[in-house]
Amino acid sequence: MTVSKYFCNIPWFEVHINADGTYHTCGAQPNKISGTEEAKVYNVFNMPISEWINSQHQRITRLKKLMGFNEPLCFMCYEEDSLGSSSKRVKENLKSGISPVNFKKTFQQSPDYKLFDYSAHHDGETKIKPVSYHISLGNECNLACRMCSPTASSKIAVEEIRLGNYYGPARQNWTEDSVVWKQVTDYICATPDLKFVHIIGGEPLLNPRFEELVDLLILAGKTDIYLGFTTNGTVFNQELILKLNQFRHVDIGISIECVGPLNDYIRRGSTTETVLNNINQYLEYRQEGHVYVTVRPVPSALSVHTLDELYRWCIDRRLDVMTNFLVRPEFMQIKHLPQDVKNRLLIQYKHWHFEQPIPGESDPRDPNRYREHIDNEIRAIIKALEEPANPKLTKELYEKIALWRWLEHDEIAKYFESITEA
Repeated sequence: MTVSKYFCNIPWFEVHINADGTYHTCGAQPNKISGTEEAKVYNVFNMPISEWINSQHQRITRLKKLMGFNEPLCFMCYEEDSLGSSSKRVKENLKSGISPVNFKKTFQQSPDYKLFDYSAHHDGETKIKPVSYHISLGNECNLACRMCSPTASSKIAVEEIRLGNYYGPARQNWTEDSVVWKQVTDYICATPDLKFVHIIGGEPLLNPRFEELVDLLILAGKTDIYLGFTTNGTVFNQELILKLNQFRHVDIGISIECVGPLNDYIRRGSTTETVLNNINQYLEYRQEGHVYVTVRPVPSALSVHTLDELYRWCIDRRLDVMTNFLVRPEFMQIKHLPQDVKNRLLIQYKHWHFEQPIPGESDPRDPNRYREHIDNEIRAIIKALEEPANPKLTKELYEKIALWRWLEHDEIAKYFESITEA
């Protein structure tokens, strides 16, 4: 049944706003609205959230989900599903009680089934206000990660403009328009059943609007929510942590790829020691029991060599892990490493000690199941290593590594040594 493979509840419950102010169905999709004719209409400057909800774009998107349409923009989730990693699609469906194990039964018994059925019979329209907001506060960032893009890092944008590879603006930040910022935050704070707010960047902790939004939510009495943000871990704000302690559930997602020197090569501008120290500070000052720290790596052909060391570091601190397997740029996918490198890594990962999962139904959002989540990610890595490579993409991967001059540094060159790519 194709609906079970492709259905996703995000178009009903979530609003995503990009760094440039354009709307977006889901943050896990590549941004295909910005820079198009649609962008002139579907943006916070020309269309309020109330109109975006039942715009033609969103109505068509909902109908596609209900019909089990294989949406090319959703390939990240499909790839993670195929590897056995917990995709955003699966995690969000679980909020509606929809399980991938028994989709048909749980879909029909979902407390949200009537909402989906209403849309099916009303041309994709919905009669509810979204309860989840996924918002980029701008692309300002102090890092230039190898797998990132100009729309998510001003530092990369400046580099790519200089090289003639990118023709967009170096900085994107819709929140600088005070009128629009007030309209958006007023709408969010007035949402009767607000449940989730997740903030991304760039690096959101560099943007003063982040703490302002936290203050606005507190002032509006919206602390009984799940508040999350993703940071690169280079910034620590103790005063902000004390404010976050007021919310029912906070997830501080920290992006880091490894615990050794390889991380600094991947996440350019970062100092791994600083990030690890900041994670420890978050753990010290957070209110344990409802403020959680989650490590958020992006497993790739660049990081897989020492990623298991990061997972062991997390286990020692009882830290949960939530990944998004890299799917673009495609040449950086784990499966495109040379076969002899993958063989070495398979031996390494198959020596992992798996533990028995906690009894009861698995929940990828339950931080108490951190060990189960990490074990599942190890299994997904093994599966990715067992997939066949595309020789052209393997060649592209090693051309990039050579261009970055990684092979000139013994501390990381050893990970990429290959007979076939010598």
